[in-house]
Amino acid sequence: MKKLSLVFPAIFVLVVICSCAKEGCTDPEALNYDKIAERDDESCRYGDKYNTQKKSLIRNHATIAFALYSDALFQATNLQTTIATFVAEPSDDGLSESRLAWRNAYFAYLQCEALRFSKGPIDDDRELSRLIGRWPINHELIDYTNAQTGGLISDTSALPNVTAGALSALNENVENNQTTVGFHAIEFLLWGQDDEDVSLLTTGNRTYLDYDDADNSILNIERRAAYLSVCSELLVRQIGLLANEWDSASSKNYRNEFLDLDVNLALKNILNGLGTLTKSELANRALRKPTASGSQKLEISNFSDNTSTDVIAMSNSIEIFYRGKYTPLAATEIEGKSVDDLITEANPKLAALVDKKIIESLELINAIPSPFDSQASQEAEFGAGSIAKAVVALDELEELLKEVAREFEIGLETDLP
Repeated sequence: MKKLSLVFPAIFVLVVICSCAKEGCTDPEALNYDKIAERDDESCRYGDKYNTQKKSLIRNHATIAFALYSDALFQATNLQTTIATFVAEPSDDGLSESRLAWRNAYFAYLQCEALRFSKGPIDDDRELSRLIGRWPINHELIDYTNAQTGGLISDTSALPNVTAGALSALNENVENNQTTVGFHAIEFLLWGQDDEDVSLLTTGNRTYLDYDDADNSILNIERRAAYLSVCSELLVRQIGLLANEWDSASSKNYRNEFLDLDVNLALKNILNGLGTLTKSELANRALRKPTASGSQKLEISNFSDNTSTDVIAMSNSIEIFYRGKYTPLAATEIEGKSVDDLITEANPKLAALVDKKIIESLELINAIPSPFDSQASQEAEFGAGSIAKAVVALDELEELLKEVAREFEIGLETDLP
């Protein structure tokens, strides 16, 4: 009897303890997981626990896209204005100012590169990516070179009048290497053909006299000036289309479609853009292939020797969209939820690895000497150097970005056709 009487107090204590234990959802995978709950009350709810964060990330991505294209449009407009001044009164200073304006405009545009390969307006049926930034181009289709005197500028049969409509029509549905407008057409018209001997460390050798009608010995001056002006006009028009597609002031554009996408599909598109730019476009096409070939013809900006700066702008694009942070030319910094924030919450160790690799990649890319063609030639002949080191880091970064995608059960498609 005494033993039984001792059991009752014990049961009473147990009941009291149980009744005092905090109830809630004790499953860490649940949306409403309660860290301090001691007893599960079967209230757990399941689904995408990062849904809210993804929505914020996607909206911030759209805001940054508009800011970047707006800056690119501003710089392209400045380029158009500078070129108009130059062709009206050709001079050596005017040519130098036009070249600087081209460098600024192209840098701003390349910082938008992570928006490519993500099923956005830059890669839709209008082929704006090709018309704006195709490289390399076949410059012999445009103007005279060291080897021949032909090109559209001298061909009045193929191009009777140098107008925006005529050049647009000639560039519809043509092969990539037949593109005769865009940044690199303008680059060729400002710099001219570079010497094939990269050891000379020279850029193209065009002078302002190619636009000066006071020199009667130079052919096609007026048509060349018109061609340069029209290319800059088309550039402004095309980049303007991209800025409009991301403008929050419009109710019928790509931005609205993007924000209405399933959050995981939108996130996949963002990560596809980052991953494809990192390896297929930047590591392979911009760095590895020109170095392996030993030919300046495959580098991005082979007339101006601007490639070392080009790849810095492209790598900036990776960091901007991964970190969700950008400071526009005429505004305060934009900063919001980012891929970095999302993976830091889901997998801090992986986030730390990506962060470290992005920093390393940018440092190595910034260390590539200029001119790029000279460094590429050296590495093709004597072996790996600064370009090869950057390629390795970018390859490793792409693998980490694929791991980020897998963390959210997303598969990436980062190989270019």
